[in-house]
Amino acid sequence: MRTLRLILLAAVLLFAVHPILRPYQVAGHSAYVDLSRAEAFHQAVRGGDLAPRWLPDFYFHYGSPIFNFYAPLAYYVIELFRMAGLDGMWALKAAYLLFWLLAALAMYLLAASMFGEDGALAAAAAYVLAPYLLVDAYVRNGIAEFACFALLPLVLLGAWRAARERGSWGVIGLAVAYAALTFTHNVTALIATPLIVLFILLVAVDWRALLSACFSLLCGLMLAAFFWLPAMVEKSEVHANDSLTGGFFQYTNHFLSPIQLFLRKWDFGASVAGPNDKMGFMFGEMMWLALLLGVVSILVLAWRKDLAAMRVRLALITASAISLLMTLSWSAAIWAHLPLISFVQFPWRFLLPATVFAVPLVATLPAHFPKRFAAFVATGLCIAAVAASFSFVRVRYVFQHATRNAFVFASPEDVRAASLVSQFVRPDRFLTIATIRRLGVTSTASQDYLPIACTKLPDREPETAAEPGGPDVRILFSDWGYVFVRAEVQATVQDNVVFNQFYFPGWRANVDDIPAPIVAESGTGRMVVTVGPGRHVIVLEFGDTPVHLLAKGVSVFGLIVLGLWVWALIRFRRVR
Repeated sequence: MRTLRLILLAAVLLFAVHPILRPYQVAGHSAYVDLSRAEAFHQAVRGGDLAPRWLPDFYFHYGSPIFNFYAPLAYYVIELFRMAGLDGMWALKAAYLLFWLLAALAMYLLAASMFGEDGALAAAAAYVLAPYLLVDAYVRNGIAEFACFALLPLVLLGAWRAARERGSWGVIGLAVAYAALTFTHNVTALIATPLIVLFILLVAVDWRALLSACFSLLCGLMLAAFFWLPAMVEKSEVHANDSLTGGFFQYTNHFLSPIQLFLRKWDFGASVAGPNDKMGFMFGEMMWLALLLGVVSILVLAWRKDLAAMRVRLALITASAISLLMTLSWSAAIWAHLPLISFVQFPWRFLLPATVFAVPLVATLPAHFPKRFAAFVATGLCIAAVAASFSFVRVRYVFQHATRNAFVFASPEDVRAASLVSQFVRPDRFLTIATIRRLGVTSTASQDYLPIACTKLPDREPETAAEPGGPDVRILFSDWGYVFVRAEVQATVQDNVVFNQFYFPGWRANVDDIPAPIVAESGTGRMVVTVGPGRHVIVLEFGDTPVHLLAKGVSVFGLIVLGLWVWALIRFRRVR
């Protein structure tokens, strides 16, 4: 029976992902962003920088500390597929497929753990076809946030087992999954954490289980400290505070109207102020059905006085309802007083945790039927999920109009129906590292991670890695690398050498193997090193700051704690 369930789930999953399997580049909002980031990440890894924080290829080759702030786990997955031999486009597609598969399995395991395997099939089917998941994949096309659809259910599964079963491996799973979530998408981790804590508070069987689960979360936070702690401390070193929270990205411009949660709308445009968004934000019939089933199930359990079973349903409903509330302008007062939440930018991002918490409740319906009927009910729910999402499993691809020399974003069917003479475009083939440098690609919507020392943006790629800062110095040789800049110079008197790479904490200079100070040039933000008379070799390398060393120490400590916890669990099970 389990095999048949998995076959049915695989069929539903294939229906959900089939647009990705076509040999075209998806024309989503962030498709080019992810392709350019993945290409720059790939070049850094090939150059020997296995943990890229500074990518020297962005901003006309002046560099960007993007992965010092933007969680990179999804790009590591893309890079694994690149190393396996896939090209840029198919590596990105493969990452989507992997996270989609993991999302289905994670939700299946979560719902099965809570309500049984028959219902788990229906929950997983509804999940992989959830409207906001489809929006993330086919409209927004942002790989990092999409990966959280796989990781957040794993966090809840760990929390559920940690809070319900003493001596469970759930505490380890919770710590690892939560660390992975934090290392995948900062914003999702930020908004999901209070909801996860609330869930633990409501489902914990006793205070020992509560403390164990909360300590597991803390351990996960320590494991990921090597990433989030420097990002928090050093955000004042870039233009993120204004760039990520002002203008278009001000959260007050993106609240939803309640009716939008019910409207069956699917479009490929952008989010705008007011209810006239050019993209759909419906919660979905299956999600509303899940919440309704949860309420009905609570009423039935109240009549049976089964308080323990009521609590898990109440926890899921409460967390989902809070998430939905946070998408609406009704929650503006809450947004105004919560720290860091302005970096969420789009209140409708809360549709992700709202979906994750609601979907397991789909499994409560088959759970209330006798065993011989439960499988039929679950199958009916799977069919309903497919039917509800049938018109939403649509995507646009990138084509190039042969006569107008312009890009066309459409489905192949639309192109043929309009009799357009177009050809398929492979952006990953012309979005090379040379093109990224030449075009000044930043891989961000605004100047999010531009170092604060730069107030005047460059407009072209420099010809050399270094140039004279005055008339008395001559550049004999210069070059960029991953992650270093070097030059050989000849100076007649003391003078400056200007390096065409932005300054950011972590850069260190050595002149003839002797440490030397670096100054950020006013306006341009380029690095300046002073040398004395004579011939010199200057090497600038990017490395750890004291904050990074501290953060790595916290992560190592968290890893030691986790290792000791694993050892204690093994001993505990042997004693039992």
